[in-house]
Order: sequence, then structure tokens, then C-alpha cells
Amino acid sequence: MKNVIIYDSHFELMKNLTDEQAGILIKSVGLFKNGQEPTITDPLILGIFMVIRRDFEIQSENYSKKVETNKRNGVLGGRPKTQNNPMGFPETQPNPQNLKDKEKDKEKDKEKDKEKDKDKEKDKDIDKELEMQLLKVQEKFNL
Repeated sequence: MKNVIIYDSHFELMKNLTDEQAGILIKSVGLFKNGQEPTITDPLILGIFMVIRRDFEIQSENYSKKVETNKRNGVLGGRPKTQNNPMGFPETQPNPQNLKDKEKDKEKDKEKDKEKDKDKEKDKDIDKELEMQLLKVQEKFNL
């Protein structure tokens, strides 16, 4: 076991220990990390050490699993070194044909917009004529 992680929860367990008890616990953790089994006589320190040891063993198992996974993946190799096309397409893709249709559709839309504008102008002219006729009728009858 090369590295170990001491969690905040471990320090929570240690915060009420005396300096002497904390020193014994830390030395015991160091011995365990180096592969030796510490001898702890104080039941409080022993209980805290057992919790910490369990977490270290879980860390060690997880690390071993990760190493094995990396070994298996390494045997498979990485990306082929002779691959010419990094995007993975075997050949150049043709340009989409529907772009021409879209341009035609845009031109049709522009023409329709022009026709609508002309219709609106005609409507405005008609509205003005009606207004003028209404004014004439009002003047004629003094309304």
C-alpha cells in the first residue's frame, strides 16, 4: 500500500483523543501502512484504528481493481497508429443536395413577402380612398 487517504471523518474520531493517544494512533497507522500489525492496548484507540484500517483496506481493494482494469485495457491497445482519417469516416462525405432546395425556398419566401407588401400598400390606398369618400359625405351632409 503506497498511499492512503485520511478522511475528515477520521479526524472527527480523533479530535477528543489526548495527544498521547493521538500519537499512538498515528504511529499505529504508519505501521499498518508499512505492512506491520500494530499492538494497541487502549480499547478507544483500538476502535478508532479498526475504523481507519477498514477504510484503508477498501482503498487498497479499489486501487487493485483499477490497476487490473487498466492492465486489461492496456492489452487491448489504443487507437490504431496508421489511421489516416482521424474523424473515423472512411471517405470524404458528399455535400448535402438539399442546400440548393433551401436556397430556392428562400427565394420563394422573398417573393411571397414582396407580394404581401404590395397587397398591404393596395389596402392602404383603398383605406385612403374610403376615408376621402367618407369625408366628402360628411361635408355634404354637415356631419
